Amino acid sequence: MRTAISLLGVLAALLLAGACFDPTRTCSTDADCVNGGTCDPGTKTCVAAGNPNDKNPPVFSIVVTGPSPRPDTAKLTGYDPGAPDGGHDAFRRDESVQVTVTSHDQDVSAGSVKLLAHGIAASAGTALDVPLAPCGSANPAASNPFCREGTVPLASLPFEAFRAVVPLEVSGTDLSNNVGTADAGLNVTRWKWRYSAGAPIYTTPAIADDGTIVFGTSDGGSGSVYALADTGTERWVLPLGPLLGSPSVGSMQSGAQIVYVATASRPSALHARYLADGSDAGSCPASTDTKPGGEILSTAAVFASVGLSGTYESATAFASQQGLVTIRPGAQSPDQVCLNLISNATQSPGQNLVATDSSLFFGTSDGAIRAFNFDSGNWTKNSGWSAGAGFSPIADGSIGPLALTDRIYGTAKLRGAFSARVSDGVLIANAPDGGLMNEPGGLVIGSNQLFFNESSGAESGFYRAPLGLTSYVKEAVSAGAIDSPTISAGGVVVVFSTDGRITFRSPEGALMWSALIDGVQDFVASPTMDCARDSGVAAGSATGPLYVGTTGGSLYALVVDSPGLDSTAPWPKYQHDVRNTGNPTTPIQSCP
Repeated sequence: MRTAISLLGVLAALLLAGACFDPTRTCSTDADCVNGGTCDPGTKTCVAAGNPNDKNPPVFSIVVTGPSPRPDTAKLTGYDPGAPDGGHDAFRRDESVQVTVTSHDQDVSAGSVKLLAHGIAASAGTALDVPLAPCGSANPAASNPFCREGTVPLASLPFEAFRAVVPLEVSGTDLSNNVGTADAGLNVTRWKWRYSAGAPIYTTPAIADDGTIVFGTSDGGSGSVYALADTGTERWVLPLGPLLGSPSVGSMQSGAQIVYVATASRPSALHARYLADGSDAGSCPASTDTKPGGEILSTAAVFASVGLSGTYESATAFASQQGLVTIRPGAQSPDQVCLNLISNATQSPGQNLVATDSSLFFGTSDGAIRAFNFDSGNWTKNSGWSAGAGFSPIADGSIGPLALTDRIYGTAKLRGAFSARVSDGVLIANAPDGGLMNEPGGLVIGSNQLFFNESSGAESGFYRAPLGLTSYVKEAVSAGAIDSPTISAGGVVVVFSTDGRITFRSPEGALMWSALIDGVQDFVASPTMDCARDSGVAAGSATGPLYVGTTGGSLYALVVDSPGLDSTAPWPKYQHDVRNTGNPTTPIQSCP
């Protein structure tokens, strides 16, 4: 297997390399040489040019400028522990690598020298021909008789792996057409960084307009909300209480964004915090200790509500067995900041609320979908559902996370994937007809198909179906997935399974490649992805970071071959968009 060559090792090798000279003739000028050779003034020996006595091929060496230092603290590490040398010698998938080709031979035919970089794939295709230029004076190898340098943009190579060695190959001739070759390798990884929060992460991160990553933790009795820069460094941490529902981020208003987080404690509350520093923008109690339940276990939806004095950005969460709570941080009198509506339904972690400015829906643990309209300053039951009851029974078990388009989509064990009418909640279709053997994960909706997994269990499968649910295809998988997949730009589907594996599938659902990340991890919350923002990413790289948390308390940032979500997909991830608004009118972030 090829391995990366260190700079010191290559320079030492250069001292041992011999030159390709005509050993039979000394010279003072070029005229003393035959067959078009030239006189080397240093050795007073003819440099062969078609000399039949020159049988020695040129000796090439490859010098690789090492990767830049990574963060390496108890909380944040940019080094991939699964890569050789603990990741210290590994390049990120989104980086460019400076490579120098040298030879101590004086008669290298410069135009013949090629540097090829090969991809890692079942069908890697044509190797990348890396352009070479004379070494600059700052290059330590510039004094060699032959020195050329080039840049390998790793993102331009096929790379169907999480970590692997990318082969480099050099070939060239001397003036007597003797061919010399050399090879080396670059250790490459998709690992960007890992942040250790110290408590289980059951939430899908929300991403603000500036790339700030917001997520929550819960160890049962306590928890915190974290805001990290895209480099993984902390911006702020707030110990608000256990978070089982994912944070949501509002739109940019007057240069500021608000983070909405709900606690799963008793009593629970829906909090609004300014993204810039975590300062308080208001909170609304969602429950008390006087009634059963009351914990907010699912993710809030963000929308705009109309009041008597204006239209306000709003967020609504659901406290199990107590009711809906809505916060409107910017509300002005006579409009209220906090709105409440009693509802005795129940939800469980991982469920959600989806909403537009006038309609709201959520699935419950008893197999129903609840529907509400925003009217007269608060939510009211949708009278068009079940003769005014405001709900539709869909299944005999818990409803998975919903998606909202021109229909309401969801998953349930009895139904598999299903769709229902927005107007009255009537079931339109479902697949497979007999339901599933295991509980399903959440679904996502691409341009013409939807995708979901079964959770762990015998005969777990990955499913895809047309949007009309008239048919389905199941592919057996070794481990299921509790979370929802994510659809990246170009329609590639990303799935995290319960055995710590990341899997990439084509827009048609076909397996592309799969790999373990960092030993066995337990992925429960759905991933999200963003644009490439930091300065370490190669210019023009069609890559971006994917963020996913684990029950072990780590948030991972991984480099994927996509500059963000699929902006053509109606519902490409859990809660629709990078801000986790659960609102189909929120634009899907699109990266340049």
